[in-house]
Amino acid sequence: MLYHVSRNGQNYGPYTLEDLQRYVASGNVLATDLAKSDEMPEWVPVSQVLGASMPASPAPVTAYAGGAPAYPAAAAQYPDPPDLHWALVLLIGFFCGVFTIVWMIVQAAWMRKVDQRSKALSYYIAGLIVNLVMIGAIVAMVMSMSGGNGTPSNSIAALFVVCALASFVLFLMAIFNMRSSMEEHFNGPEPIGLKLSGIMTFFFNVLYFQYHFTRINDIKRAARYRGAAI
Repeated sequence: MLYHVSRNGQNYGPYTLEDLQRYVASGNVLATDLAKSDEMPEWVPVSQVLGASMPASPAPVTAYAGGAPAYPAAAAQYPDPPDLHWALVLLIGFFCGVFTIVWMIVQAAWMRKVDQRSKALSYYIAGLIVNLVMIGAIVAMVMSMSGGNGTPSNSIAALFVVCALASFVLFLMAIFNMRSSMEEHFNGPEPIGLKLSGIMTFFFNVLYFQYHFTRINDIKRAARYRGAAI
């Protein structure tokens, strides 16, 4: 049976019963969080779902907004986010626009590695393919205009418009899927209370994501340092 977990109005999952036990033991899911399966008529506390199998001492978790959390041991299995300061991403992207596209793929590939349900990488790749087709349409339009009467054929112009629209839609789907996957991961398996603005995601996407990745890496390094010092 699969369960969804609700915390502060946001839903996560689905998780198996074994997943819930593991996440409660690591502190990623709280006993007071609500859980519900498709067969259950209403939401109930996770402690009620687990019953006698409830772990005795779940690990405490502190919030992202309040500083560096003590990462639970179970979170160590996940690789760190792409580790390049967001300001460097901005600077390199300013002088080499292609780098921004490459970094989009790097971020989405990492997200897919930690959560195989993430579709951002697939949407980005589909968008790049559509962009290649659009570039081909542009070349065809230029050749048609230079070798004809100065106007492109209707079919080529229509292909260009369709590709431009499809590329924009795929890009939006990619960045908002990335946002959703990040929030789910950093409020579930690695619980730091991450909240991402829809407006900032729309306008700044790659830089906005990297800003949070930079902070998350700083938090994880601080947690490791504290652990090594103990």
